[in-house]
Amino acid sequence: MSLSTTELKNLIDQHAVTGVSFAVLRDFSFEYAQCMGFANKNDQTQLWPDTIFQGASLSKTIATTLTLKLSEKGLIDLDEPVNRKLKSWKLPENEWTKEKSVTARHLLSHFSGINVPTYRGYFNGETVPALKDILEGNKLSYEPAIEVTEPVDEQFIYSTGAFAVLEVLLEDITGENFDTLIYHEILQPLDMSRTFFYQPLPPELQSNCASGHRYDGEPVAGNWFVYPTLAGSGIWTTPTDLAKFAADLQRTIKTNTAGILKPETIKEMLTAYSEPFFGLGFALYQDKGPGMYFGHTGNTEGFRAMFIAHATNGCGAFIIANSDNADPVIKEVINQIAATENWEGFIW
Repeated sequence: MSLSTTELKNLIDQHAVTGVSFAVLRDFSFEYAQCMGFANKNDQTQLWPDTIFQGASLSKTIATTLTLKLSEKGLIDLDEPVNRKLKSWKLPENEWTKEKSVTARHLLSHFSGINVPTYRGYFNGETVPALKDILEGNKLSYEPAIEVTEPVDEQFIYSTGAFAVLEVLLEDITGENFDTLIYHEILQPLDMSRTFFYQPLPPELQSNCASGHRYDGEPVAGNWFVYPTLAGSGIWTTPTDLAKFAADLQRTIKTNTAGILKPETIKEMLTAYSEPFFGLGFALYQDKGPGMYFGHTGNTEGFRAMFIAHATNGCGAFIIANSDNADPVIKEVINQIAATENWEGFIW
């Protein structure tokens, strides 16, 4: 059952959120999608369920799935030092890497010790550096060069920089651009036709995309920022496409039959690596009711996102809003969905 249109409108008005879009899974299948508000406040462009939003760090969940898919094919060893396969750039060696080498598993679990928690992005229309320039912290990069700044494999240190390393690693191993690779291996097989790893967004996709909005309700300058680190923060997507992705993982767990990944691979992905709250690419929520939920949150300039799905009972919700101040709305929407869908004991 969808949420009350009146209550939803009152909620976004109360928090001055321009728009929110979400999709719901029930019993391992897509149940419904709903949206409210505008893609752009200034021109009153209507939101539709297929309007694309920036999903920010939700990118990491799909990039992780791609990595594990390539691991199943024998193209990447999760426990091999990344510098053995990196060709176009090397992770600088230092005192920390002499003691223990960084592997892809460390990148996916945020145990690499690599710096740069997040990338702030670039104004739309601004000159955007190449990935190698970002990794090296060259002139056009706003963040420092990538390096290992803490002991490897000792503590959880959230790092979008680690996923920049992952991106170049996958490209060097396969000889394919990241956006092409993820399209053929993940997006196309799952019919995620409204998900794109394009930064900047090409003109032909801009007619049905949401603009980010600031706390005062005004659109972000240029309508959105550009995030050239695709694996860590470059996704444009819809809640419905995220639901397709999550449902495939859930059905694989339920049926013990391979979908986009094999059952044993998903088990590995959703097993805590070292800390109980994180596996490979996914946060693990053990305190939201019986069983375990998996997911991720996302945050770019003018956008907020949430992905959450249950590991065994087939429910889930995927919410994206185009306002900096959308966190209270996302919290209330997920709690209302949980109540109407009878998610036992769930409170965000």
